[in-house]
Amino acid sequence: MPTAEFQLNFLRRIQWLLESSSYTSTYKFALLISVTNLSIESGTSDNSECIISYEQLAEQFIQLYWTQALPFSDQYGESILKQSSTTGKAKVITSILTLQEKTKTTNLNIARTRNIKKWQSTIKEIARTIKNNPAKYLQSAEDKVSREFFYIYNSREKVIILKSGIAYCFARFSQIIHKLCQQYWTEFVRNNRHNQSYFSDDIDLQGFF
Repeated sequence: MPTAEFQLNFLRRIQWLLESSSYTSTYKFALLISVTNLSIESGTSDNSECIISYEQLAEQFIQLYWTQALPFSDQYGESILKQSSTTGKAKVITSILTLQEKTKTTNLNIARTRNIKKWQSTIKEIARTIKNNPAKYLQSAEDKVSREFFYIYNSREKVIILKSGIAYCFARFSQIIHKLCQQYWTEFVRNNRHNQSYFSDDIDLQGFF
C-alpha cells in the first residue's frame, strides 16, 4: 500500500491538474474520471502498476459524453453543448454523433450492439483522439513541461501504464476525484461563451452529466 505521504502528494497533484494546468476542452476531466473508473475495475489494492488501454479509455469516454452529444434544449435542435473553447464540435462528440446516426439510435446499449463494426471503429477513432490529445497533455501546464507523475507518455504504445501506487490512489480517492471533475466540468461548460444562449444562470447542469 502506498505511504500516507505518497497518497497526500497524489491528492496535491490532482488539485494541481485541476487548478493550474491549462486546457481548452473538457477532455481532461473525462480522462481523469475514466482512469479513476478503470483503476477501480482493475481491483488494484497495493503498489502495483496498472495497464490501461486507449480502447478501454475510449469506451469510458463514450459513456461519459453520450448524453452530452444530445441536444440540451428541446427549443434548440442544435443545442449540443460545446465541450471546447474553440469553434466547432469536439472530436469525441463528432465521433459519437456519427455513431448515433449510423446506428439510428440515441440509446447507448442499442448502439453498442446494432452495428458492431461501426462501434469498434468508433472505439478506435476515439482511442486515437485520447492518445493524441488529453493523454499526451494531461500532465502539462501552461509552460508545456510534462511532470509525468501518473504515467510516462509514449506515443508508440497502445496503453498507458499507471506508475506504482497510482491506481490504488485513483481507486481510493474516487469519490473526491469524481466530485471535483464534475464540478470543474460543469463550470467549464456553463462559462463557455458558445453555450450561453442555451441556459439561464440558475439552471442546474448536474443532471446533464
